[in-house]
Amino acid sequence: MNINQNSGFGQAMFQAIHNRIGTFGNIFIVLDPDDTADPNYQNLQDLFSCSDFEGRTRLFTSLKDAYDATTTNNNDVILLDAHSTHTVTAMLTVAKNRVHFMGMDGGGRLTSQGAKIEMGVTGVATDLAPVLATGTGNSFRNIKFINASTTDESLYGFIDNGEGTYIENCSMIKTAGLDDAGWANFWMAGDSLTMKNCVLGQSNLPSAVAHYGILIDAKTGGGSGAVKENFLENIYVNMSVGTAAAATACFIKVADGAAMHFNNVIKDFNGINFVQASTGTIMTDAVLGAACTGGYLNLIRPTFMGCTGVGSASGQGIYISQSQAPDGDGGLGTELTD
Repeated sequence: MNINQNSGFGQAMFQAIHNRIGTFGNIFIVLDPDDTADPNYQNLQDLFSCSDFEGRTRLFTSLKDAYDATTTNNNDVILLDAHSTHTVTAMLTVAKNRVHFMGMDGGGRLTSQGAKIEMGVTGVATDLAPVLATGTGNSFRNIKFINASTTDESLYGFIDNGEGTYIENCSMIKTAGLDDAGWANFWMAGDSLTMKNCVLGQSNLPSAVAHYGILIDAKTGGGSGAVKENFLENIYVNMSVGTAAAATACFIKVADGAAMHFNNVIKDFNGINFVQASTGTIMTDAVLGAACTGGYLNLIRPTFMGCTGVGSASGQGIYISQSQAPDGDGGLGTELTD
C-alpha cells in the first residue's frame, strides 16, 4: 500500500505530526539505517521520501544531515525515529536558531526515551558532548543524550550554551570516561533556559572522581556568554559516588564566583546518590559553590538524598526555600549552608 500525504492513513499521520509539533516550519525525519525491517520505516519512506515542491529532501538516515538541511529562524522540526540509537560521529553543534528536535516515542518519559542520540569515542578534544546548543530558541523533547566517549576532554552529556533553549522530557548521561575528573551530565552555560521533567545521570555507573549532575559555568564562544535567567523544574540528578569523591562530587556545582548572573531558579530539584556497598559513599555536600558576585541560584523545594550536608558555605549566592516548613517563615529563602 502506498501511503501519501493527501489521503487515507498517510494524511492522518501527516496531520497528527503537524498537530504535535506546533510550528510552521519544515519537517525532517531521521530514521536509523538499522531499522529497515520496521513497518514504520516503509510508511515514513512512502510519506516523506519524495522531495517537496522546492526539491528539498525530507527523509534522512543521519541526524547531522537532517540538521544541515534546516534553515535558521524557520522553526524547522527534526523528528527522530524512536527505535534505535542515532549515532553522531562528532559533537553536533546546534548554532542555528529555532530548530526543534523531537523523539517520536509518544513522549512524557523522564528516562529511557526511545529516541537516543549517542556519541562514541572520537579522539577529538573539541567533541565535548553529543550536542552543544549555541543558537537561540532551539528545543529538545523526548530524547536521551548519551556520551560514551573516553576522550579526556569529552566530559558532558549535553551542553546548553544558547539563548532561550527549551528542554523537556529528556535524559542526559555520560557512560564512559568516568575516571576523568570534572565530568557532568549537564553543563548549564546559557541564557533563559526552560527545562522540565528531565533525569540527569544513572545510579548504576559509579565514579570516584569529582563529578556533577549539573555544572553551572559560563562558556565562551556561544550564544549567551553568561549563565542567567534560567528556569528549571522537576529535575532529577541520579548518581552513585565512589568513596574517593565524597567531598568533591555533588548534585550541582557552581564553578566559580563569576559563573552566574541575575536569577537562576530550579524548582522541585531531586538529587539522589545511591551508596553502593563497599565502593560507594555518602557525599559531603549536595551543592558546591563559590562566592558569586553577579547572580543567584534559587532552589525551591529541593530534596537531597545520600549526602550529609546541603551546602559547603554561606556567601555563595545559593538560596533554598522549603514552602512546606512548619514555621511562619516557611516560604522565605535562606542561604544554603550546613
